[in-house]
Amino acid sequence: MELRDNDLPASYLPGGSVVADRIAAIYPELSSALRMFADFVLTDPMRVVQLSINDTVHASGVSVATANRFARKLGFEGYAQFRSELVQGFQAMLAPVERLRRKISEGSTVHEIIAASLEEDIENIRETMQSLDTSRFEQAVDMLVNAERILLLAFDNAASLCNIFAHRLEMTGKHVIEAGSGKLAASRHLAHYGKNDLVVSLAFPRYIRDTVDVTRAVKKRDIPILAITDTQASPIASLGTLTLYIRARRTIGSTSDAAILSALEALAAGVSAKTPGAAETAQRYADFAYPWMIAE
Repeated sequence: MELRDNDLPASYLPGGSVVADRIAAIYPELSSALRMFADFVLTDPMRVVQLSINDTVHASGVSVATANRFARKLGFEGYAQFRSELVQGFQAMLAPVERLRRKISEGSTVHEIIAASLEEDIENIRETMQSLDTSRFEQAVDMLVNAERILLLAFDNAASLCNIFAHRLEMTGKHVIEAGSGKLAASRHLAHYGKNDLVVSLAFPRYIRDTVDVTRAVKKRDIPILAITDTQASPIASLGTLTLYIRARRTIGSTSDAAILSALEALAAGVSAKTPGAAETAQRYADFAYPWMIAE
């Protein structure tokens, strides 16, 4: 499934909520009808919250029986319990988005737009922190620390973010390669990768088809994958050995690069803290690069 930013609704189900995590766990094994309903829940949860079960199934194109079966598949007694949990997990993200929409209007001044844009990035980071699954991020850090080699798979804007991420990881002594020049370049490296290595796949709206295609190929070769994306409806969400969800919504533009970069920086900090000799590696870099730095 490929979503574009103009296809995305005003809101989405945040990673870390009970419903989001349960859908992520069973998504690959769902039947076509159940997956259709799962996609509807993930990409337009507010409608599910607001509508009755009859109106929801009509909008999603499935039957009432399918909706009830979906709720039980997630471990709820029935649809009412599922919807109640959905409301609870979704409520926290309503206020910031609506507030920003009111601020960014035709009558807004440049100062108001700049302030609203900065506030949106702050809200993204705050929302990611609030829904932070500590154990999942610790697992991600362990995957990065233990990998013999790391390939960062991302294109377009995401490739620029991975360039910074690569630098941070290399400062801890990790062997990191970026695949920003295309599928063939990535393939040359991945042909030598195995179970002791790691591919970090980064994909946010608008999703790049090359990222999805290569990630699928990596999964078939049983190479560990750390997928970093926005929601369980992302085309790489079900491909990761481990998947992290970052809140990165923007009212102006498709994705908050600042929010994504903050999360990548946090992961790199975790790697540095858990890597023996990371400080010495950083010092060796500083000593070598010193002649090309401008001293104050």
